[in-house]
Formats: sequence, C-alpha cells, structure tokens
Amino acid sequence: MTDVLNPAAIKPARLTALITVALWLMVGCNFVRTDAVAATSTTVRVIVATNAESPQQIETSSPVPTLNAAARTMQPISTATLAATNTPSTNMLTEDGCEASAGQPGAAHIVTADVDYAAHTVRVDHRVHVINRTNDLLADVVLNIEPNRWAGVFMLESVLGTYNGNPFVTAYEATGRRLRVELAAPIEPGCGVELQLVYVLQIPPVGQGVSSLTGYLGYTARQLNLGHWLATIAVRRGSAWVSHDVAQIGEQIVSETANWDVTFNVANAPVELHIAAPGRLERPDGDTWRFVLIESREFSASMSDQFNIIAQESTSGTMIEVYTFDDAVINTANGVIDGAAHVLLIASRSLSMYSDLFGEYPYERFLIVEGDFSDGMEFSGLVFVGRDWFRTFTGEPTGYLTIITVHEVAHQWWYARVGSDQAETPWLDEALATYSEYIFFEEYYPALRDWWWSFRVGTFVPADFTGRRVNSTVYEFSTIREYINAVYLRGAQMLHALREDIGTDPFFNWLHAYSQAGAGRVVSPDVFWSLLTDEQRELTRETREAYLSSVLAGFP
Repeated sequence: MTDVLNPAAIKPARLTALITVALWLMVGCNFVRTDAVAATSTTVRVIVATNAESPQQIETSSPVPTLNAAARTMQPISTATLAATNTPSTNMLTEDGCEASAGQPGAAHIVTADVDYAAHTVRVDHRVHVINRTNDLLADVVLNIEPNRWAGVFMLESVLGTYNGNPFVTAYEATGRRLRVELAAPIEPGCGVELQLVYVLQIPPVGQGVSSLTGYLGYTARQLNLGHWLATIAVRRGSAWVSHDVAQIGEQIVSETANWDVTFNVANAPVELHIAAPGRLERPDGDTWRFVLIESREFSASMSDQFNIIAQESTSGTMIEVYTFDDAVINTANGVIDGAAHVLLIASRSLSMYSDLFGEYPYERFLIVEGDFSDGMEFSGLVFVGRDWFRTFTGEPTGYLTIITVHEVAHQWWYARVGSDQAETPWLDEALATYSEYIFFEEYYPALRDWWWSFRVGTFVPADFTGRRVNSTVYEFSTIREYINAVYLRGAQMLHALREDIGTDPFFNWLHAYSQAGAGRVVSPDVFWSLLTDEQRELTRETREAYLSSVLAGFP
C-alpha cells in the first residue's frame, strides 16, 4: 500500500488445459498468530447436523455483520445422512484416501460471482480445495474474510464440506474476519477437503478522508472495486492459524499463494462495462467474464463503463494495461498532460527493471487501475493508483504519480512474490517497495536522486528522528503518518545504509537471493538476514542496531 498522506495469466509455457486440473490439486505452506479467538459481538457458531435435520445455531452474542444486522439470522444447513460404507474414519483422514498432492501449490479456489452492478451486490458461490501442508493433523480449517471487518458488508449463507463425496463439516464459527470450520475428523498431512461457502457482499460506497483508504473494496458513481473480497485460507504458523486483529493503520493480511478460477455473471450493468482483472480471460458470452490466475496471493477486480484503456508490451514481454478515467488526461494552455501515458511508460520501465534485478514477473499481463479513491493499493497482477495522483500530475516525473506507480509495481515482488506478515513485519514489503522507488529514479532519472531523498523522505523524517524503529508492528502506531515515517521512509534509509555497508553489487545480489528464497512463500525477517555472510553481518551491525529494535530474532 502507498501513502495517501504524502504532498493471469501465466507464462505461455504452462498449458491452459492443465490449469483446470491443477486448480483442484493444490495448497501452500504454513505460518500464523493465535489459536482461539474469544467470542465478540460479531460471533456466530453453527453446528451442522449429520442427517436431514436443520443445524443448530448458537449465537454467542449477536449475528455476524450482515446486510441487515438487526434482523438477519443464519440460514439453516441440512446435510444428507452419511452412508455407513462411505463414512470417513472417526479417527482421522488417512493417506490411503488421499490423492497425490506433492508439488501442488497453495489452495484451489473456484468462484462464481453473480454481480448486480446497479445494486452493488455480489452473491458468491465459493469452492475451495484445501490440502494439509503441515506435518500435523488438522481438526479444523480457518479462512480469513476481509469484508467482514465492516458492518453491513458480508452475509454468510452456508458452509459445506465434503470428503470423498460425504459431508464433513460439523460446525463453523465466524468472528470478525475469522471463519473457523470444524471437521468431522482430523486431516493427515497431504490429505485435503473441499469446502463450499455461499455468501453475499453489499459493496459499500467509497468514503472520505481516512475511510477512502479502503476504497479498493467499494463503489463510486463510475467504478466498483473488488479487492480483498474473497475468503482466503489462513496461513498456519506452528500449531495456530493467523488471523490478525483489525487495525486502522496499515494492512493486517497474511496470505499464501493459491490458484484462482473466477467467473463473473454481471447483471444490470451498462453495455460498455469493462472488468479489469489479472489472469487469462475468457468471455463465454456478453455478460460473463472468466479469469484464471495461478499462484496468486488473492484475486482482485475493478469494474467500470468509463474506463479508457491503453496497453503496451514491456521489454520483458509482459502486456501492461492501464485503466483510467477522463481526468487522467488534462488539457492546459501549454498542451495536453497525459497521466495515463506517463503511468504506462513508468510501469513498463519499472516492471522490466525489477524483473532483471529481482526475478521474472510471472504473468503475461499486469494491470494498473486508476482508483476512484485516495491511495494506491497492491494486489497480485493488479494495482490501484489513486485519482488524486493523476489530477495533480504536472507532466514531470517529480511527483507522486511517478512515485506511487513505481511503489505499487515493486509490490509485485515485495508482497505478491515474496509474502510476509503485513501486521507483524510490515517493513519487509513496505520498506523494500519504498527503496525500490529510489532504485528506479537512480536508473532512469539519476539527476533526481537527491530530489527523491529530499521530497519523499526528508520532508517527513528529520535527521534527529525520534519515532519508532523500522521493524515495529502496525499495532504500535497511533497515526498513519507515524507509521509511514518509521516503516516506509526510515526503512528506505536503513536499506540504503545497508547497501553502503556491503557495497552495491553484493546488496543487489542479496535482494535477488531474498526474492528467490521467498518466492511463493510467507517469510519472516530471519530469512532476509540469514542470506548475509558472517562478514556482512559484522559490516552491517551498526546499521542494524541504529534502525531496528534489540528484540529482532535471528540476529547475532
């Protein structure tokens, strides 16, 4: 994510015919935060019957936020009686009943989303195949549902689960963004279950001020955005699932990579509607869009009938598409100022440059969407750049349209490629994305290097900075400004100091090695620091002590 307060396609070598098969045969690594979540005012627990009777609903307080929180109750779930000959073991799901799963990534999501564009509602039928990639038995599966952090946005209708065709969910409990699904028997490592969720989203209007920062899930008169709208499998760390507390500062999302097959059926929309979304696109008919995106942290989309679209192939072979509104191009007395064309140029350059430095960008397409809200936001294969940066563009690279575009492109490596805990260790993606801005200016606008340090960093971080350390969590800040200064900007200063400590070539070799080591994973700072040699650890000791807290794990 970027700073509002500052003045799949896959490569052709993979065959489409294999994608659909692979979508059902996968799952990712492990990482987490807490075991049990205490019941809150948004907790509902449903016990699923194992016969034709309706399930038993236990409201520990009041219903999960819904379309009508005052009146709604959970929908009954009936399941067929399990045949005695096909009933799974009451002890565990054993490897004898598992399909081969070695080498399969993440989880596989197949989503059908019925969108009423005029009403701003989405009904989601969401099937996900989950494989136990841990070394332990799993008695439950936890999903994170980001839309449920806001009241009136998310309504859960049902949760079903099957194993070998038999019902296998005994109960589920929703508390805020966390949905815990209890299984009839523990799953052994390498085995998997299929869950089916049905839920409805009432997309909220994009707010003002701080509320506009989450406009990636919201609508305006000219745009409907679906970012972090689908349930994801929580990362598992040790013996617990990661579901972080909600905070207004930064993000609190941790996601493994997964495969996504998403079909939109759109009603009550203008005929000129465009859907900006990553992945390989199919159009079975005029009202249906299907996207397939492989090994992605999530799946996002933006819809509008007012998009102006331009595209260009980068030198690295990626098709870059820019979706903007009329205000991205400004007519002045001195001529036309074309922000859309500038973003296309900057994105093409930075995507190719980062591919050379950090590793190949994995998809055939990369999308930049003008967000009708104040900020930038990263997703796998798609990023938003806020409207204000287009409106204030002067035609020169010295401004936030360049900075924010480059920052969001960099997140395709520091977030989408290398995953980290955005709540506990936000510097691992934000500091690296911010310093990647400087690397871009250093290469393409070397005369503006000092300007970048002064404008981007020096404006907010004085020489006698007394804020928190770079490796602070999002929960340690009371304002967004404090968070950005400490994590983004001081983080960039730290990385530059580390570069001076060990030399430019070893520094970029280090970042490349980190990108390779963390690709497709969720990593901790230990992975980052472990790639230094003993000599480099000693050379960087003073810098690390100056910028980081003394409790950082893995330090000598």
